[in-house]
Amino acid sequence: MKLKIEGQFTLEIVGIVKGLKNYGEIVEEEIKKGNFKQILISITDEEVEGLRDFLKHPYEIEMDDIEIIYEYHMRNFGETSIPPEAFIKAIEYADNNNLIIRGIDIPSGQYEDLFVENVSIFDIILLSLKKKRLIKRRWNLSDPESFSNDWDKYVNRRGYLKMEREREKYMAEAIVKNLNIDTIVIIDVERLNGVTAFLKTLLPEYKFQEN
Repeated sequence: MKLKIEGQFTLEIVGIVKGLKNYGEIVEEEIKKGNFKQILISITDEEVEGLRDFLKHPYEIEMDDIEIIYEYHMRNFGETSIPPEAFIKAIEYADNNNLIIRGIDIPSGQYEDLFVENVSIFDIILLSLKKKRLIKRRWNLSDPESFSNDWDKYVNRRGYLKMEREREKYMAEAIVKNLNIDTIVIIDVERLNGVTAFLKTLLPEYKFQEN
């Protein structure tokens, strides 16, 4: 899923499915097609640096139970990649072509404060009890984007849903703050609609076109 936004500067947003390796190629092609000076991705600046370190010195990425189950289902659509190939390719391309690349997600510390405010112990217990159902549940497997959105709606409820709305708001504001050159944004497909809704409020003078 892709969104083009035209105004004083060109802004393109590409929704990616994090677990699939082929989204790395999709992202690289989208970056090459445009005359972008900057790449923004839906992780933190700290995580950007972490992925740079991973590229230099690869190591095994530890996943929690829910991430393991997600990756298991994602194999229905092709080869998986942990960490996400889309972010790896974006960082590699930016570094090799002297483009600016920044993370736009809520930084550590601020995220933990918001988590405490929004997610209750009851929310955490409910999510833990869902783990077995995550394996056996009948998901929408018509395509990877539909599965990602279906998964997100089931997993992120109550306080977790509030946290995702906080992330969408923060990322939209970070995009606007950094929109001083032509920019491409690489973002989880399940956060795309929420971020776009905030951007339409923040950038009323821009024209939005879905591709």
